[in-house]
Amino acid sequence: MIISLLEKEIPYIDVRAPIEFAQGALPTSKNLPILNDKEREKVGKAYKKSGGQAATELGYILVKDDIRDQRVDDWVNFVNLNPNAHLYCARGGQRSEIAIKWLKERGVEIPRIHGGFKTLRNSCLKIINDASNDNKEWIIIAGKTGSNKTGLVTSVPNAIDLEGLANHRGSAFGGYQTPQPTPINFENTLAIKYLKISQAKIFFEDESRTIGKLVIPENIYNRMNNSKIILIDESIEYRINHIYQEYVVRAMKNETIVDLSKKLKAQLTKISKRLGSKHFKIINESLDKAFANNSKNCHYKWIEQLLVNYYDKMYEYQISKKLDRCIYNGSWKDVNNFINHY
Repeated sequence: MIISLLEKEIPYIDVRAPIEFAQGALPTSKNLPILNDKEREKVGKAYKKSGGQAATELGYILVKDDIRDQRVDDWVNFVNLNPNAHLYCARGGQRSEIAIKWLKERGVEIPRIHGGFKTLRNSCLKIINDASNDNKEWIIIAGKTGSNKTGLVTSVPNAIDLEGLANHRGSAFGGYQTPQPTPINFENTLAIKYLKISQAKIFFEDESRTIGKLVIPENIYNRMNNSKIILIDESIEYRINHIYQEYVVRAMKNETIVDLSKKLKAQLTKISKRLGSKHFKIINESLDKAFANNSKNCHYKWIEQLLVNYYDKMYEYQISKKLDRCIYNGSWKDVNNFINHY
């Protein structure tokens, strides 16, 4: 039953406290707590000091009259907008039990997840664990930085965009303005995405173990490293332009030139030791010049220097260990056509 609910992406009312919700939840859940953080803390202390009955009684004292009415109103409104909604707390205990009771008093009945978020979370972890040895054929899309691997992955229905799920483009320069999800949210979303792919073949972008601050589950990463590879082989000119469009042109739609310049320079500084002082100085100066002159050609120069002196060197070492798994290589268009007929 739980697997079916996850696959259908049922909406959920999560009645846990905000501090619990912030650590991780289901992607289709909305946090409408029965106890806020302070109330939960007080009830928890009462439980430790005087036991369950005292804690429950305090909960009823803290959440009554207008406070209770407003919280039940929020649940009712959510159910009206989402008639197939389910409700859960942490472990299927008193919080969800009381919430269901209060809803029934309003004439609203919705299913409750027995075992609560713990059951949902364990189901997601099982999906990820079982992905190690199912019958799907995994294919990894690889290529040098700037080959637009992500663009290809996102165009394929039976693909999982790990960078999209992680809200990070996977490189030292890959961060977005918006934060990454928590590890629990990343894994839960990955599990549900995997569950929903019914095709026999599934595509991933070639990734390192970490995407920003998030870590790909070990069994997923290990299977990726033993799967077939399709290699995008694009010219340096194509890759420079793609990086320029992605990291400069698109970025400037959401950031000021000053902010973007500061961000890129900070990201460049993070890899300065690996670049070496000579290359770091040259690229840093080229970056300054590009923003000072708002020059496309100057941007092309620092991007080329970064690709040739940093990313391509790393890639050539890494791909040399994987070439025996390569089943096809070609331009972006050729690879796209191959995948569509594979």
